[in-house]
Amino acid sequence: MPLYEYRCKKCEKNFEILQRGSEKAVCPECGGKSLEKQFSVFASGGQQSESSGGGMPPSSPGSCSGTGCCG
Repeated sequence: MPLYEYRCKKCEKNFEILQRGSEKAVCPECGGKSLEKQFSVFASGGQQSESSGGGMPPSSPGSCSGTGCCG
């Protein structure tokens, strides 16, 4: 199930919810149904070990490591 972020237009609370395909989200604070979907940024934690790097050498600053987060 995907995790979505919303902001309730009634009470202005921000919240995250696990939501199935056609399920309608409801504000857990006030029960409001007028919601605004927020831009969600994926984040992962922890340290990457050498074995999980896909066999690629560590990258130097400013180079692309092939992980999708070049910059």
